[in-house]
Amino acid sequence: MLSDVPVRIGYLEASAGASSLTGAYARLEGGARLRENLGLFAFVEANPRERMAGAGMRWTFGW
Repeated sequence: MLSDVPVRIGYLEASAGASSLTGAYARLEGGARLRENLGLFAFVEANPRERMAGAGMRWTFGW
């Protein structure tokens, strides 16, 4: 659950690596938790073939 993640307000994550499909890549993602079970995030990713960006919402629930 998102509420189990040890993040109080937000996060920033950067990663780099290599893929056999696209080659080297870099990714940056940041987000904020608005409520215990609701967070927003945005990302950018680049590799030699393409660039992309996006945003989303994470809503978690449990039973």
